[in-house]
Amino acid sequence: MNHYNNDLRKDCERKDKQAIGMAEAHVDNRSFKCLICLQECNTPRQLPCFHTFCTGCLNTYINSEYVTEYNRTYFPCPVCESPCYPHDKDAPVSCWAGSFPRNQLFASSTFKETESGQTFCHGCLTDDEENVASFWCKACSEALCQPCRIAHRRSKLLSTHKVIAIDEVSKTDIRMPVFIDNTCPHHTGKTIEVYCHDHNALCCVLCVTLSHRRCTNVSSLGDTTKMFSLDVIECELGKMKDESKTIVEEDENKLTIIEDDYQKMTSNVATMIKKAKDKLDDLHKRFQTGLDVTYRRHRESLHERLRTNRIFQANIKNTNQLMRVVKGKSPDVDTFIVTEQSKTQLLSHVRRLQQRTGDKHNTFELKMRYDDVLEKVINVVTTVGRLEVSSSLSSSSQDSLTSIRQTIDKLQATSSVTSFSESTSSSDMLRDVGHVAVPSSSIAPRIDVWTGSLSLVKSVHKGSIGGSVTPCLTGGIFIEGECLLATDYTNKKLLLFDDSYEYVRHYDVDNCPIDITCRFEPNQLLMTQPNGSVIKYTFRDGVLTTVDRIRSTQQCWGIDILGDNILLGTESSVEILTSDFKQVAASIPKRGYNTSVAASPNRLFYHGDEDVIVCRSHDGKEVFRHMCKGIKELRGIVVDQDGNVYVCGMESGDIHLISHDGSKDRILLPRMSGIARPYAILHHPRRQEIIVTSWQENVVFEVYKFCDQ
Repeated sequence: MNHYNNDLRKDCERKDKQAIGMAEAHVDNRSFKCLICLQECNTPRQLPCFHTFCTGCLNTYINSEYVTEYNRTYFPCPVCESPCYPHDKDAPVSCWAGSFPRNQLFASSTFKETESGQTFCHGCLTDDEENVASFWCKACSEALCQPCRIAHRRSKLLSTHKVIAIDEVSKTDIRMPVFIDNTCPHHTGKTIEVYCHDHNALCCVLCVTLSHRRCTNVSSLGDTTKMFSLDVIECELGKMKDESKTIVEEDENKLTIIEDDYQKMTSNVATMIKKAKDKLDDLHKRFQTGLDVTYRRHRESLHERLRTNRIFQANIKNTNQLMRVVKGKSPDVDTFIVTEQSKTQLLSHVRRLQQRTGDKHNTFELKMRYDDVLEKVINVVTTVGRLEVSSSLSSSSQDSLTSIRQTIDKLQATSSVTSFSESTSSSDMLRDVGHVAVPSSSIAPRIDVWTGSLSLVKSVHKGSIGGSVTPCLTGGIFIEGECLLATDYTNKKLLLFDDSYEYVRHYDVDNCPIDITCRFEPNQLLMTQPNGSVIKYTFRDGVLTTVDRIRSTQQCWGIDILGDNILLGTESSVEILTSDFKQVAASIPKRGYNTSVAASPNRLFYHGDEDVIVCRSHDGKEVFRHMCKGIKELRGIVVDQDGNVYVCGMESGDIHLISHDGSKDRILLPRMSGIARPYAILHHPRRQEIIVTSWQENVVFEVYKFCDQ
């Protein structure tokens, strides 16, 4: 790995020397683009997923597309669709966009001034106010208006700063100061101080305590950034920028070609029609209508693909520009934070990019096959020909997308920090955050689940959990980082495991818990019970609090969230409910055992009907049915981030994999290592691991990881 880093760094240095003249020539023309309008970002707002948009664009998006119509309390990010919650959900929707933090890094690189060339006060701009500046503080490197100048002078800490007239300052020096947000996104009031190399995660001390206490490769940011190298990241981002440029340029070219084909074909057909008699006028209109419909459909498809790739190209350019902004101008810790944040948002963006464009064609060739009897038998002609469209994804675009995905995997697998001499545990970190060193770690690239195999990595026995009766985990969910919260049906408990699947503690409940899922808002959970109850909880900092209890007329079983709706599996049906448990559509009857349900990121959901898997759209309409070969007494169902469906047969003792469209399947595990009757199945949100529970056996659950064959 070190050889790879060294070679990559040399390659970057060589390219930097070749392009240094160009970089210097454009240093004052840097700007960041909004990922909605693709124009220069105006009053940039950063969402929790680190994607940034104009305040106006974000406000329009929230109001018109996702909130007003459905009365939601959150909205998905326009790029990666991560759920975003306003700081005050009761605030008017028109205020949501402005409640998200201003991206000061984007703002700092955009020289903002009045039409007459005067500079706006930097302090006022942070509050979205535009007041002309008259002064410049040399110590703060900030432009100040008269009121801010007075407040600056009255401050005991700032009163000694040298403040001069802004006319005495060069325009190139007037930039917004660079601020790095180092607050923990998971724990209010905590700052990022720690880096977990096991999970490539930025953490506060509380994160380490709750989610990473078993991790061995943990270090303080101070120690981590001493060995931090930005060159590797910059070089990889440069490759991604080049590949994204290739995709966009080819899409633009293909769009021009299909438009030219359309124009040529329209002209040729019109010429042919003129040679025919009046009887052909009606046929001409029919043909033109069909041609227009086909052209618009494929042109719109190509437009949508081009826009998606343009957004990704803009995101890559923004990230590259961001690296140039922070490089050499910010503390190493801040630079490292920005780098890791950028990697996080790029990973989610690339995954979404693959889902949206990976199988969308960008080459459409319009051809016309004229009827052989057109000129000979005018009186019996019923059509001028058949419009044929052959489409494909060009090899260059496919190669570029594959290269981007491989680069992202390489960024995840290649630590931007070289080797440390010592290692420490998270317990050491809690005692002394500032004096920790760890060896570098890496994350393996993603395995193709259709060709890879499963390897057992952990078995959890009932003796490590306790309980008066052998535990039976009928459901579970990953919370607060990567901790597992599982429902123990037989002992009436919720069991908490850390990210290494070590038992931490339990929570007593008043009835047998069956299944559990995340609700629409952060830290909120929904749990089903056999007496027809659905319990609302909050889970914060290891504390589980009951919020409400909803009664149902039937025995509740499986539960999951699909968009704005709740999926509820009962003894004899599947129910689609609103967030306040009002029925959306008619009950969906089903046969067989207690009903597990699983929602997909593709707005589909799956449930069992005896031993058949049924796929339905978000409104409950059936899409397909699929029966896995040899499966008996189908029980648990789960869907991964790519839409693949995993199911287990309790009596057949096997685990099956089904594609999102039901076109293919495979037996992942014909038998388990220590489990004879698998019951529930879970999928880790970040690692390629599945967790399979048993029905009251000595082995409570087993963890399997995907690996190459």
